[in-house]
Amino acid sequence: MAHRRRKDQYTIAALDIGASKIACFIARVTHEPDLPPQAEIIGVGCHGAAVKQREAACPEQLEANIRKAVAAAEGMANMRIDRVLVASPGKALHTRRIGVDLEIADGVVTQEDIEDCLHEGARLTAPPECRTLHAVATSYRLDGEEIFNHPVGLNGATLSTEMLGVAAPQTTLDNLSTLVERCSLTPDEFVASPAAAAEATLIDDEKDLGVILIDIGGQSTGYAVYDNGALVDCGGVGVGGGHITKDIAQIFNTPMVQAERIKTLYGAALIGPGDEHRLVDFPQLGPGSDHARASRADLCEVIIPRMEEIFELVLARQSSNPLHRSGLRRAVVTGGGSLLVGAREIAEKVLSMKTRLGRPVAIPGAPDAAAAPGFAVCAGVIQCHINSAGGDQFALGVARQSPHGLSQSIFFGGVEAWLRQKF
Repeated sequence: MAHRRRKDQYTIAALDIGASKIACFIARVTHEPDLPPQAEIIGVGCHGAAVKQREAACPEQLEANIRKAVAAAEGMANMRIDRVLVASPGKALHTRRIGVDLEIADGVVTQEDIEDCLHEGARLTAPPECRTLHAVATSYRLDGEEIFNHPVGLNGATLSTEMLGVAAPQTTLDNLSTLVERCSLTPDEFVASPAAAAEATLIDDEKDLGVILIDIGGQSTGYAVYDNGALVDCGGVGVGGGHITKDIAQIFNTPMVQAERIKTLYGAALIGPGDEHRLVDFPQLGPGSDHARASRADLCEVIIPRMEEIFELVLARQSSNPLHRSGLRRAVVTGGGSLLVGAREIAEKVLSMKTRLGRPVAIPGAPDAAAAPGFAVCAGVIQCHINSAGGDQFALGVARQSPHGLSQSIFFGGVEAWLRQKF
């Protein structure tokens, strides 16, 4: 990776380009032989993107926001970065499940056999015009018998691997690369945003028992589903917290900036006692200083249907998922939109699942503000790298861009040898 400091220490940077904000984490990773790698956050930067969707989608505005977020992180870390790990938005992702059968040459499963299966799966899981970001083994069978732990060292003739491939359109990755390169940075790897958020917020027991992670962003909402400790689905829908802001602006005839402020200060996804008597001032569009008043209950009645729609769209994506039909009953909501009062209660009602708010696990050195749900993706990208450096067999694999422009898949199960070769 970039910014090599010592044989066992280097720095990495994670970049989350969202519609409502840009976040950048810089971490120092210490990786000593025979010890788990450790990360320490040394820089955090965040800059709010434009509230207007048209401006937020403007490359010049995005470039300026990225530069400000990166500069803030560099200032805190007292160093410059030139390479970043970039999160790819959930709504652009494609998933495909396949099975790979491999004949075991010597009758004993080796780590090389596992890597061969993963590499073959990554080649097969990408739809046309897409590049595989992650190739994850969801289950193994040895001579037709299901294996409930890692199969390395077991005897058998045929290893069958059930896999999930997560891919993104090549055009999406190219556009992200171009945007990042305009900021004098090189995109080192791409990571699926929902999977990164899940790595930062979910605990192992939740992954084992089955859980859906829902990351509510500004213009989209990502989701990741885990069962038996493995990622089994990943994607997103094109509705997020920004749509709630737009609804408030349209219905109460107020500017977008004021609508966002009112949503943050007074908005909720549930109506409380006395809300019909609590009045909120709404500055009106146009010249002058006219204000209109409406009750907090009226405001909540605008927010609730859109929040319900977000979870209904996610649920619709899961309606054909065998895992959901078998009784998935746990959900974790994260992202900036999850902080809206009542979001968890709406999720429980719509999804019929026990739901909790997901905050990223604290990484040493990170300020308290970086533990907010809105930073789950950045923290998760760092955590994914730590998992890979530790040789986690069930961690995510990341597709890298080779110097010749060819996509080559690096899988976290066997990435330790790759790291040693590079460093």
